[in-house]
Amino acid sequence: MHILHVFATFSPGGPQVRAAELVNRLGREARHTIIAMDRQTQARERIEGVDCTLVDPPPPGGFLRTARTMARLIRKAAPDLVLTYNWGAIETVLGARLAKMRALIHHEEGFGPQETDRFLRRRIWIRRALLPAAHAIIVPSHVLERVATEVWKQPATRVKYLPNGVDLARFRPRGDAARRAGEDVVIGNVAHFRGEKNQALLIRAFAQCAHRDRARLLLVGDGPTRADAERLASELGVAERVRFAGPTPDTAPLYAEMDVFALSSRTEQMPLVVLEAMASGLPIASTDVGDVRSMVAESQRDAIVPRDDAAALAAALDAWIDAPDRRRAAGADNRRRCEEKFETGTCLQAHLDLYDAARAAAAAGGRS
Repeated sequence: MHILHVFATFSPGGPQVRAAELVNRLGREARHTIIAMDRQTQARERIEGVDCTLVDPPPPGGFLRTARTMARLIRKAAPDLVLTYNWGAIETVLGARLAKMRALIHHEEGFGPQETDRFLRRRIWIRRALLPAAHAIIVPSHVLERVATEVWKQPATRVKYLPNGVDLARFRPRGDAARRAGEDVVIGNVAHFRGEKNQALLIRAFAQCAHRDRARLLLVGDGPTRADAERLASELGVAERVRFAGPTPDTAPLYAEMDVFALSSRTEQMPLVVLEAMASGLPIASTDVGDVRSMVAESQRDAIVPRDDAAALAAALDAWIDAPDRRRAAGADNRRRCEEKFETGTCLQAHLDLYDAARAAAAAGGRS
């Protein structure tokens, strides 16, 4: 089986990590061609022992020109299945339609900074016009499920809510033996440094914490806004308590250094980093974005605070810093919730079943 994946970017992030896990899970059952429209392909490092080829995207040339180029590529490659990811790959949806490719599934994972506060009318209309070419639209959150049906006007039968999953063997609680009384509480965040991830809010919140003299902030990742975040930590006088760990191919050991996980994003849907932190036995403090409130265990939903509210996030962090027993109990609740609802094998299999259904429907000349 030949699968063509077209991403807006293939730099490590939730959709890219899940796609790499799916590719690895298929193993020798399939070969893969991956196109990253921005030419960022670092997530390729997560794919091991699988026939996987990276292909350069077409040069920038406008919406219709790119769609026609992708149509020619699809005709030439003749894949059994085309998978497109997010708005940045929307031209390929049209390209697949022009190439009369029926076995197409489109994934929508969330929104960039342009649509943090409102949807762009042009993108709404293009999605309404093109997404009917897909066998299905996969979304990882109930928020996106409502957007797809109510805003993009896609039939509920073709919008598939498939939640993300987490590797429970790789992400595990570190165990009480690693916790020493009197050590600083480590508040961690794992995210690419870009505007919508809003690490600046987390730094401001940390600077406002009443108990910050008993805590440290660990920021994992890299990106265009990292230098601004480093300057902000210096300006607020907390630089000596903030560690910028940079990017890493394996974040599991860094979760093991944390006592609390904090998310400060302005937009998310079902962030994989929250699941990884939950599986690692960490309590969560987060802005109220996407499905985060319903993802975490009930014991910490009071730590889900309004977006862009540094004072509220600081209060949530202070509450965790000052309550070690409550931290441990909430972290255990999160681990159990992952075991019950978000085990990666079940979640990945749901995707593979839908991919098989798309191929079968295409072979039959319709949808099922």
